[in-house]
Amino acid sequence: MREVVSRTPYLVGLEFNPDNRHTNLNELAMIRSLAFIAIAWSAISGCNAFGQTTSKLPTKAFFGSSQLGTISLSPSGKYLAITATGSSGHYELGIAETANLGALKIVQRFKDISIYAPRWINDERLYFALGDPGDLLGRHNGMHTVINRDGSGALQLNESVWRLLDDGSDDVIVSKATRNNTDGAVNSVELFRMDTHTMRRTALLDDLQPRNVTNWVFDKDNQPRYAYATEDDATIVHYRKPGQSKWAEVSRFKFYDPKAFSPAFIDGTGQTYVTMNDPEGFAALYRFDPEARQVASEPTFEVKGFDIRAAPVFESTTRRLLGFQYESDAPGTYWFDEKMLAIQAIVDKKLPATINALNCAGKDENRVCVVRSGSDQQPSKFYLFQPERNEWTVIGETRPWINPRKMARVDFHRFQARDGLSIPVYVTTPTDGASGPRPAVVLIHGGPNVRGGHWVWNPQAQFLASRGYLVIEADYRGSTGYGFKHFQAGWKQWGLAMQDDIADATNWAIAKGFADKNRIAIGGASYGGYATLMGLIKNPELFRCGFEWAGVTDIDLRFSVTWSDASDRILRYDLRTLMGDPEKDAAQFQATSPLRLHKHLTQPLLLGYGASDRRVPLVHGTKLRDEVMKHNDHVEWVAYDLEGHGWALTKNNIDWWTRVEKFLERNMQR
Repeated sequence: MREVVSRTPYLVGLEFNPDNRHTNLNELAMIRSLAFIAIAWSAISGCNAFGQTTSKLPTKAFFGSSQLGTISLSPSGKYLAITATGSSGHYELGIAETANLGALKIVQRFKDISIYAPRWINDERLYFALGDPGDLLGRHNGMHTVINRDGSGALQLNESVWRLLDDGSDDVIVSKATRNNTDGAVNSVELFRMDTHTMRRTALLDDLQPRNVTNWVFDKDNQPRYAYATEDDATIVHYRKPGQSKWAEVSRFKFYDPKAFSPAFIDGTGQTYVTMNDPEGFAALYRFDPEARQVASEPTFEVKGFDIRAAPVFESTTRRLLGFQYESDAPGTYWFDEKMLAIQAIVDKKLPATINALNCAGKDENRVCVVRSGSDQQPSKFYLFQPERNEWTVIGETRPWINPRKMARVDFHRFQARDGLSIPVYVTTPTDGASGPRPAVVLIHGGPNVRGGHWVWNPQAQFLASRGYLVIEADYRGSTGYGFKHFQAGWKQWGLAMQDDIADATNWAIAKGFADKNRIAIGGASYGGYATLMGLIKNPELFRCGFEWAGVTDIDLRFSVTWSDASDRILRYDLRTLMGDPEKDAAQFQATSPLRLHKHLTQPLLLGYGASDRRVPLVHGTKLRDEVMKHNDHVEWVAYDLEGHGWALTKNNIDWWTRVEKFLERNMQR
């Protein structure tokens, strides 16, 4: 299912047991199944209605709302907070005892808004965020509400919860942001301790904090120890010793400096860990001495060939470091703690076909774990596991109507681009039993300076595969997650070497016998939309048709459209570093502008845009549409009124992918 590239992390001074490579999808035996989710939320969009016996699931099965949202375990392990889709189509909040999951109680629901990401303040009180995908003004999105476990005492906060204290109190740390008057970007963030009953706030820092601080790193006593600040084109990190109020600068680096390091977290012993590139340019985790301002010579944790963004797992009260969650070709967990390592081994033996992430609470004798299980073919499924009793309960599934056996497999590969750079690529292959080269879709991720491919169940790739298409997703140069060299190789390469990587990925798939050279489409959103257009322009011999949504059609417009959401800093530094300078690189911008090269767009083309998009405003789409339609009779267009950058509304997401399916059916026949 997955190609082994470098799954064993190279750990300094640590012993590591690599996880098993999963090769089957056997059903879990002897697990007590529980249907309380379906009972409590009886109006959920019936999973049986999708017809598991049919060979072609409807679009809604992939892009409709998932049944389950978030499952959060209380500090003692006695309670679960669960969000699931209710009759209104929005997420509702339910609470259950882990000892009696069947007695679920729905404690909060709203008619026109969803509840997201519940987190426990303590066993009696929790908070959650509100969200409305259709609220483009953001009047409700992200607002936090606190509530008692029984549903009483609900209060809406005026600030956002920044951090939980895990000290047994009803208090949280909240933040107050100061924004500038020109573009609304955050200038600084102040922190306060708040009583969630009285709403009384106390300043967390009595002294004057450093200027322009936008992020913080805390110690186990919930005291800020590091403060991140920005100044012109540099990031500055300040540090203060325990028991002192004075801040001292410990690092200053220009944006995108490969030698930069950034404090990631502090464990219960007071040890600071920083993220920094190793000698080969891959992000790794190092110990750091703030007094000596010295980074350790050898990394504590790294995985060859991948950047590590290790998420630490702590024991809640002592902040003893138990392990790391990380991602290489697939997600994984490395445990320092022997007991957690043993629990992980039991879980992985029971669930051998999936990646299994643990969230555990409680003492050894009554430890309770929520297991989030998933793979390339299986959407997330949740179990409750009690190790001492070896007792398992199925909590529920995000998409129970999905049969993993009928989903496509995802494999990770690397190939050499024309200049020798190694390019990662994920290939999704339908499991329909067909042999030989297949019709294919080259699906390009947006960003572009993010990681695109992940070994998880991906609704877009799985939907296309369910319609018979091989899906090729290359993490072209400029993508992150694969080392600084890979990232930097994409600077100012829109339409140039980045575009060549996409063509090279396509030719690689043809040469491997994966893709039918005569039936290949190209598609993507945002930067992926731009690359779709440039692919049709530069390589018409490869792509029969293309579909793009929210795509950039002219690089100059990223700088000149005044109603964009790009901040002044992004315009002055980030875009000029990563995309190019509109004055110095004007000739390059013109030579790589789909809008200026529109006469070369002769293949069938499907365009989709959000009328309220502020990242890539609608003018990108309308200008290109009007020009291409003058000479191309095979252009399809849709604009969604209540959409921003991408499809936030389920109905629009379903509509768009239904259009994509029909578009490909019309244009990918022999």
